[in-house]
Amino acid sequence: MLLSLLLLTMLAQDPASASPTTDRAIQLATNGQDAEALTMFQRLAAADPANHEVRLWIARLHERLGRPALAEGVYHSVLLEDGMSMEAMLGVGRSLLAQNRAEDAIASLERAERASPNNADVLKVLGDAHAVAGHEAQAVTYLRRAAVASPSLPNKMALERARRTYGHSVNLGYSTEQYEDTTPDSRLSDINVNLRLSSKLRAFGRGQVQRKFSQTEHRAGGGIEWRWNPTMTLTGHAIVGPGNDVMPRGDYLGEVDYTYRGFGLSGGVRYFDFDGISTVVVSPTVTWWPTERLSLGLRYALSFSNVSGGPSGTEQGQALHLRSSYQLIPRLWTDLAYAYGVEDFENFSVERIGDFRANTGSAGLRIELPTLTSLKAMYEYQRRQDGPTLARVTVLLGQRF
Repeated sequence: MLLSLLLLTMLAQDPASASPTTDRAIQLATNGQDAEALTMFQRLAAADPANHEVRLWIARLHERLGRPALAEGVYHSVLLEDGMSMEAMLGVGRSLLAQNRAEDAIASLERAERASPNNADVLKVLGDAHAVAGHEAQAVTYLRRAAVASPSLPNKMALERARRTYGHSVNLGYSTEQYEDTTPDSRLSDINVNLRLSSKLRAFGRGQVQRKFSQTEHRAGGGIEWRWNPTMTLTGHAIVGPGNDVMPRGDYLGEVDYTYRGFGLSGGVRYFDFDGISTVVVSPTVTWWPTERLSLGLRYALSFSNVSGGPSGTEQGQALHLRSSYQLIPRLWTDLAYAYGVEDFENFSVERIGDFRANTGSAGLRIELPTLTSLKAMYEYQRRQDGPTLARVTVLLGQRF
């Protein structure tokens, strides 16, 4: 009996005896059983606190389980004992970035860059951190270096996304509407040019020509986007079309956009001036990016319309928009949407003033090419409560430079 106890004690103290348990924990983590693997690695770390690889696994699993603060603490503990651990330096940077502490992440990752200047992983995370911090030029520089050091598809696409955000853009659009009754088909051409003036300020101009209800009209104008800080952007525009009857004679917008940890919130007030009719639209929007491949959006709009010289009172209208965008494969996205009420205030027209009731479904495909060219085709079908149904086809071409 005593001999058996001595043998068990020797096996427990033998490092080789722990390897099957470590292998089992790694297998659990590889199979996606993160919680079970974390428990097993924590037991191993309690038995052997000096085992850095086990502690790094604990930190990685905290990251995967969405606990960046816990991951940061474990990575830091390894870094205190092994100041040259590249995995720990990278982990601290990723964890800080996941907590929206971009400037702290940059400071930590610059240490890793000094230790390994051409490490593609370090350069990639540094580029991401600069993008979150609002340093768009630096983000492009680091992501370009990462793509040169390791020209993988994810690195190339990360660089393309940064260049799309940072660069100027020209967007062309064309749509056609077909009604089920004798209403003539309508057509709309649209151009939008957006120019980066500085790291915080952009200016844009827009022009539209429309043929609708047997009338050809146009409008033009522009506005500015001011990035007040890395998370908040203020936008304003004025677009006018004197003499229009179907399109607005004036379209004025003020909007605030705020983003934080995968969520975007925006609120805007828009004023439309038609011939003797004015409409004010108040519209809050929330957008959620649960993953890099998926975005979900919800928008509510409340409108107030007044008719000059008409009966006293204001006619109200409500609209609800649901939309989603999903990356099917690299460079190819699908966009789905549903709207109740006015489906699109960007192309608001006189027949949708007031208590406009309709149900609109839409589906589209979007391709993003390595040349920073994007092409989107969308089909919409609308059933109006007090009017004919219509089908709309829209084609959009965008170019960043």
